[in-house]
Amino acid sequence: MSGTKTIAATLLSNKVMTASAGKNHPNIIVLLVDDLGYSDLSCYNSQYIQTPNLDKLASEGLRLTDSYSGAPLCSPSRASLMTGRIAPRTGIYSYIPADQGHPMHLRTTETTVATVLKQAGYNTSHFGKWHLNTTMNPAFGQPEPGDHGFDYHFGVCGHARQGATPKYIDPDNFWRNGSPVGKLYGYSCEIVANDAMNWIETGWDKSKPFFMHISFNEPHNPILAAAELPADIMAMYPSPIPEEDARYFATITNLDRHIGRFLDKLDELHLRENTFVVFVSDNGPLREFSKQPLRGFKSECWEGGIRTPGIMRWPGHTKPGTECDEPICFVDFAPTFCQMAKTKMPTDRAIDGASFLPILKGKRIHRKTPLLWYFYRERPHAAMRQENWVMTAALDGTIPDTEHSFFCSHMHFIKEKVLTEFELYNIDNDISQQQDLESTEAKRFNAMKTKMIALYTEVVNEGYTWPDSDFSGTVWDNCP
Repeated sequence: MSGTKTIAATLLSNKVMTASAGKNHPNIIVLLVDDLGYSDLSCYNSQYIQTPNLDKLASEGLRLTDSYSGAPLCSPSRASLMTGRIAPRTGIYSYIPADQGHPMHLRTTETTVATVLKQAGYNTSHFGKWHLNTTMNPAFGQPEPGDHGFDYHFGVCGHARQGATPKYIDPDNFWRNGSPVGKLYGYSCEIVANDAMNWIETGWDKSKPFFMHISFNEPHNPILAAAELPADIMAMYPSPIPEEDARYFATITNLDRHIGRFLDKLDELHLRENTFVVFVSDNGPLREFSKQPLRGFKSECWEGGIRTPGIMRWPGHTKPGTECDEPICFVDFAPTFCQMAKTKMPTDRAIDGASFLPILKGKRIHRKTPLLWYFYRERPHAAMRQENWVMTAALDGTIPDTEHSFFCSHMHFIKEKVLTEFELYNIDNDISQQQDLESTEAKRFNAMKTKMIALYTEVVNEGYTWPDSDFSGTVWDNCP
């Protein structure tokens, strides 16, 4: 693997910078995008899509070749990022439908990294897509970002088919600190970036470090019409590129533009030197060209559903223009951020991730728990990675015949089904997962199968059982 040597960070003698570094704790920023594939950035070998700002971020920091989301679908993946726990442990089994009374949400019995960082003296803020409850309206009674440790929150819940409504331009469904904002003007990514920039200028206590969770809706479907996207960006993708593809490319380039504006604001405020920035996607894509050379798509536990671009920049700790092939997953974020803040996640529950700070010194991550992904709706239903080996497995029995939404009756399926149809891949030599090595690696296959069954069983057994009464009288109540 590639790594970087730790060198002394040069801190600027600026009031804002000095204040944020007062206790030698870095500011921490997560830039999270939605449904971006492994080959959707030019710095990840996209043949078409122009992403100059994210390319620049990669040239200034560390590009991750083996960056993994927490799950192959949005809500479980985000639960994993927030808690450092494999998603089913948290009771988030599928995406959460918005504004339709769905009971599933991230319960306050889960401790998020924002809560821990806030207790450690950080100012905390969330911007954009949340998707860990059914609505941002506090009257509904489900926990909001403010109930999970965020001092300030601005954004939308999320949705099965889109985040900002009625579309990604001029949306009207944003909320700020528990109150509706009303109609806004501009692109969703622009609106989120603007609010984040305003917060770092005026919204935080300059005597404290900050944690920002900035979650963009794009490039999740539905993509805007060509006439609704910036004309200068659409002009970058002329015929013979099919218009549908051009609109997708333009959406990502527009997203890149507004992420660039936000990163420029950090520089303007002299915040770069003591700020850790990580850019990731919540899961894989739906398009063939977006996940090359990987197998599978969003919702699947093949590499194409869970491996995404990942970029880190932390001046003085990440060496510009380097790469790292150590696998890093959303479950690792919480323990890593806690180590940066010189605090810890709670010890009364399983924390599945491990700090990735060793990679900044060219070392391996020390894991007690293998990386595990799970989604009960699409084959393969689970995957586990140890070093360069990936095992996939399916669930026995017939999958519930409904959309991806979680129904009451699914609880029985989740709790009762066992893994079957195991396959083994050397992901270093076979990134496209074409050659099952069960017969040639029998000893390794059996050892990993035993480990995977034990971990899967532990995780599913711990996962919260949503009671029938929560679903009674809703469209999601189809219990036997």
